[in-house]
Amino acid sequence: MCDLINGRTPFVIAVETELLLTREQKRDKLLLLPRQQKRRDRMNQALKILDIFIKIQERSDVFQHKQEGLLDEISLAEVHCLDWIGMTDHPNVTKISEKMGLTRGGISRICKKLLGKGLIESYQEPENNKEIYFRLTEGGQSVYGEHKKIHSEARQEWLSFFEHYSDNEQATILRFATDINDLFDSKSADKIEKEK
Repeated sequence: MCDLINGRTPFVIAVETELLLTREQKRDKLLLLPRQQKRRDRMNQALKILDIFIKIQERSDVFQHKQEGLLDEISLAEVHCLDWIGMTDHPNVTKISEKMGLTRGGISRICKKLLGKGLIESYQEPENNKEIYFRLTEGGQSVYGEHKKIHSEARQEWLSFFEHYSDNEQATILRFATDINDLFDSKSADKIEKEK
């Protein structure tokens, strides 16, 4: 049984309230949903820009990390391969190459290096002896965790930064950053292919 308020059900009160709204109030109520959607779209756009800027920042920070000794024994491509192995269910060469946008041959070479460095290990499922999968070792987990921490800190910094730009400005920044990232990706893929 529904509780009554002054002899009326909550449903009746809601209907009466809706009928009493002025035309302007109804318009404002309808405009609220598109504003919320616009805010959500803006946040998604900001996150896309953010992901690209983090990649750009990683590429510039790689020199600083090398100076600090963080990347003496591992390349940025190897760090990203570790990242995908850590995030993917039953990662194999095909899945990793699709995620990273590199050839299977390039991923095979990276994984051989990571195996040699003891950062990943390979395994096979008992029901499928044909497919080789990878998992992180304790050392690989350490690099993976540090990489996630760096990304998280960078995301927070960049999100604050992008709040100062309008939707149109963010769209322009996104297009520009995507073009830069594509340029770096093509150069990175060329470099891996030359290392054959």
